[in-house]
Amino acid sequence: MNEVQRLEVRFKEALISGDSAKLHETYARAIALVERRERPPVIAANKKAYEQLIYSYVCHVASSDARLPYLLWWRAYYGEKKMPKKPRHSVERNRSHLREMKKYSKFTYRLCTEYKVSTQSTVKQAFID
Repeated sequence: MNEVQRLEVRFKEALISGDSAKLHETYARAIALVERRERPPVIAANKKAYEQLIYSYVCHVASSDARLPYLLWWRAYYGEKKMPKKPRHSVERNRSHLREMKKYSKFTYRLCTEYKVSTQSTVKQAFID
């Protein structure tokens, strides 16, 4: 039974029993569930930290796609701008993060478009090619 089905059962039980407190609690949980799905993920405390994170993800994915070292790609596109640390996790994970963040952030969408960063999984691309 998933979360939606559990809420339906609780709501029905509250209606049948006439328990208004339980009914309000179930309603509040249902609203929280809907809002949680529509809210963009919080990945950084402030705008500057968010932008540095996006730059590092874009650089990591793009340098991997171009088969260039992270540092070389960064210097070619951003010059002397402060370079963020290379992400420790995989390129595919960064690609997935960028794919999700593009939905909520014009900044991320613009960078991915500008540097032609593919946010599709490379496994999917192998099937397309």
